Formats: sequence, C-alpha cells, structure tokens
Amino acid sequence: MRRLDLQLLAWLLLPLLLLWAAAFRLQVWRTQAQADEAHDRALLGSAMVIAEAVTTRAGRVAVDVPVAAIAMLEAAAADRVFWQVACAGGSYVAGDDALPAPPRHDEPVFWDAPHHGTALRLVALRRPLFDVPGCAEVSVRVGETTTARDAHADRLLAEAVALQLGLIATAAALIVFGVRRGLAPLARLRDGICARADDDLSPVSTQAVPREVVPLVDAINLQLARQRGVNEAHRRFVADASHQLKTPLAVLQTQADLALCQTDPARMRERVQELRACTASTARVVHQLLALLRSDPLAMAGSEPVDLVEAARDATLELAPLALAKAIEIGFDDGPPARLAAHAVLLHELVANLVDNAIRYTPPGGRIEVSAGADADGGALVRVCDSGPGIAPAERERVFTRFYRAPGSAGDGCGLGLAIVRQIAERYRATVALDTSACGGLEARVRFPATSP
Repeated sequence: MRRLDLQLLAWLLLPLLLLWAAAFRLQVWRTQAQADEAHDRALLGSAMVIAEAVTTRAGRVAVDVPVAAIAMLEAAAADRVFWQVACAGGSYVAGDDALPAPPRHDEPVFWDAPHHGTALRLVALRRPLFDVPGCAEVSVRVGETTTARDAHADRLLAEAVALQLGLIATAAALIVFGVRRGLAPLARLRDGICARADDDLSPVSTQAVPREVVPLVDAINLQLARQRGVNEAHRRFVADASHQLKTPLAVLQTQADLALCQTDPARMRERVQELRACTASTARVVHQLLALLRSDPLAMAGSEPVDLVEAARDATLELAPLALAKAIEIGFDDGPPARLAAHAVLLHELVANLVDNAIRYTPPGGRIEVSAGADADGGALVRVCDSGPGIAPAERERVFTRFYRAPGSAGDGCGLGLAIVRQIAERYRATVALDTSACGGLEARVRFPATSP
C-alpha cells in the first residue's frame, strides 16, 4: 500500500529536480559564455594595443609591442600569451611565427585552436599600412591559454549551482511542510474514526476536512447509514424472535414432557398431535420472521424483472392445499402481464402472506379470490378477497403493526403477515389498502406504481 504523502512529494519534487537538471545544463553554457565574453574583451584589447604599435620605418614594417599589452593577459592567472604580426600576404613580421591562421577573414574574429599541444583562444584583426611595398595591411593575432577563463567559468558555475541548490532545498522543505500540513486533516479524520467506540455508527463530520475529501466522507457516512440500517434490522429480528419464540418453545417443551409421562397410547397420541400442531405454528412464525428480515430494504441488493402475475399464481397454487383442507374455495384470475423490477422471493412472500391470512381467517366453506395484473394507469395490482369476518375500519391501520391482532380475531395468526406485506410494498413504493370485499369479508389491495424502482 503506497503512502499518499510520499506520492505527493514524489510528484512535486521529481519535476523540480528535472527542471533543475535542465537549468544546470543551461547554466553551464551561460557561465562559459560569460567567461568567454569577459576574457575575449581583454584579448581583443591586447590585439588592438599591438596593432597600434605597428609602424613603418624606411619602407619597412616595425613593431614595438608594449609590455603592458602582454602583462594584462598574464596577470589574471598562470596563462601563456602568444602573438604574431604578419603581412596580409602571409609574410612573417614579428612574434610567434607558428600561430594558427584564422578560419575566416572578417574582423575581429575569435576562434579556438591547438598550439604546441595546448588549447588556445585566439583573436585576429587587421590594420592597413601605407608606404610599405608588398604589405598594404598587417594581420595581428593574439592567443592565450584557457586556464584563467576556465577557472572563471567554474567559479561562476559553482556560485550559480550553490544558489540554485539552496533555493531547491528551501523549496523542498516548504513542499514537505505544505504536504504534511495539507494531509493533517486526513490524519485527524483517521484518528477520530479509530477512537470511536465499536457501536458508534454516527455520521462523520465534514466541517474540518478539505473540500476535496468531502465526497469520501459522504461515501463513508452513506456506508455507516447502511450499516446502521442493517444493525437495526438485525436488532429488530433478534427482539422479535426472542419475543415470539419464547412462549412456543416453552409450550413445546411442556407438551413433550406431558407426552413422555403418558402410558396410554391414545393419550400419548393426542399429546403428540398437539406437539405437532405447535411445532407447525412455531415453524410458521420462524418463516415469517425470516421473511420480515429479507424484506428489509438493506437485506437484499439488486433487482431483476419479475412477472407479478406469475409470482402471484405460484404463491396461490402453493397455498391452495391449505384452503382445500379447510373446504375453502380458492380461485385465481390472471390479469394483463405486469413486469416489475423487484425480487421474485419478496413478491412471492407478499402474495403468500395475503393468501395465508385469508385462509386462516376464512371459515370452512368460505371463498377466496386472488387476482393480479397490470391496471389501467400502467401500474400493477394484486387483490385478495375473502368471505371471512373482515377487519373493522378503526383497526385497519393498526393491523400493520408487528404482532398486533385485532380484538376478537378467531384465526391462529401471530400478527406478522400484514406487517411483512407493508414492508415489502414500501420497498417498491407500492401502497397497501384494506377494504370490505364483495364476498363480505376483507379485500386487500397492493398497488404498484407505473415506474417501480
């Protein structure tokens, strides 16, 4: 795992070092040019002094080189100076007769050339003469070794590099300081989260974090909210299971003990049948509790196209044997196809709980009608009508509360069926309504909007 501060430092310091490397190459060229310019002026001055010292005597060229013209070049460093005066035609007049010729004839001209195995910097210029047959002008050449100018260039380069390195070191220190100060809010955010209690899922404050980090904190808060929802669903499930299973388990234990105490096979069979009925009731409670947990919005992710008519038909056919066992007539009416973006398991649970409630509260010989399909406004509708006792209008909202049963209910339900129906319906923005059915009992309608999530 790479550290963010080291990555920032690398992205800031590496370009700075690359720029300094380019600046160093440029500085080498500039310092050499500056040293050459300064020393070339002195070299040209010496050449001009020597040129002024060229005279004519009795029709011949004479040269009286001042000592100062040579001394001004040799004073700066242990350099050697060479000079030559020659006629333009090439005849030697005075000085070092082996000095290299200039590469071109414009003046003054500067060039570098070796001389006796030593690198020289030379300058050449011309001066016209009069009254000297065969020598209308003379060429004056002056050369010096490069020790002084090289030392001068090295000194300038060393000073420039020292200044640049000092600036880079200062900039690097400021960058390190700035990166650490800039990342300090992240460190405080980390420390604050690490210091939280295990059960603290409250939102993280965005007031003390940089603007660029706010989306990250918002994402963390969204995940914390999801986790709070999951924890709350689990807490409710544990509380509901503890509340609802405590009594049935105690009854099961008691009935098992009573069955073991019986010596009469007929009496024992009665106890076992009671035990079986209690076990089935307890299993149904567990099934409904699990359905309630699955119906929580955070319990299942994603969705897929589901045919509501097919899901309702399957749930009705699955529970039809229970209705027939009570001599209840049950029918299903297919409506227009209605596809929803949902979970097949949850839609099955929704219809199954409505049909199961109708079977439990409809007396023998009654009738149940189930229908599902698309409605006129583009949505979808599920209807379950029965000929049972119905629910009083004053109780119709309260029966959606978990474990609540309307007073005087004759069925053996536990008060979870309609709570599961509403929770699943709300997950898909559907509405649940209770009314009096045409059969005289209860009509439950679940209407899904035209655009389900």
